[in-house]
Amino acid sequence: MNFNQTIDYLKEKSISFFECISEIEFKSSYEKSYSIYVIKWKKQDVFNWGTMSPNNNRIRLSSIFNNKLTGKYDRRVDYLMLKKIFGLEKVIIFKFNTRDETLIHERKIKTSKNQLFCFSGIDGENRHEISKNIYKSFVETKWFKSFEQKDKKLFDEFFSEVFLGKLRHPKNPKRTFYYGDCLEPKFLVTINKEYLEDSVEKVLDVRFY
Repeated sequence: MNFNQTIDYLKEKSISFFECISEIEFKSSYEKSYSIYVIKWKKQDVFNWGTMSPNNNRIRLSSIFNNKLTGKYDRRVDYLMLKKIFGLEKVIIFKFNTRDETLIHERKIKTSKNQLFCFSGIDGENRHEISKNIYKSFVETKWFKSFEQKDKKLFDEFFSEVFLGKLRHPKNPKRTFYYGDCLEPKFLVTINKEYLEDSVEKVLDVRFY
């Protein structure tokens, strides 16, 4: 399914839906519920989708509307880079009755594309490859090129060694950090890489505190 087919499918299956382009619009229409979100970027057929539960507001966790970081979300770094590469067109929220419904329809979209990930229009055979290809495009943007070499170098360290690094917790070697942890407030401090915070904030246009 392309973007329009995906939207038509979800409109048919959902209880209700709304579009938004800002946090104010999102908050004015969102009711805590089981939902599927679709993020449309400003390029044909480039979009993302995922599920939300009443207690897991992934649009807020994504930081695409509000640059104050909170909690953790595994696609947040990808989304923030895509926002700088293409620009955000809109977000569409589809409401469902149960979690199972959202998972069924999320899988339906992935199956229609013969893939296991929730990205459309980005090259890559798996999540790791997709993130690396997004990064390749990100570093070619005017936004990224405007930063000093020091910030570029430190952000590259963050992306390569932290975001893709799957590091072990310094106090609990049985725990592995995955994609979502790296923009969680205090995370870089925990792994003794707090020196990366300032550059990450600048380059991704976010703030930890």
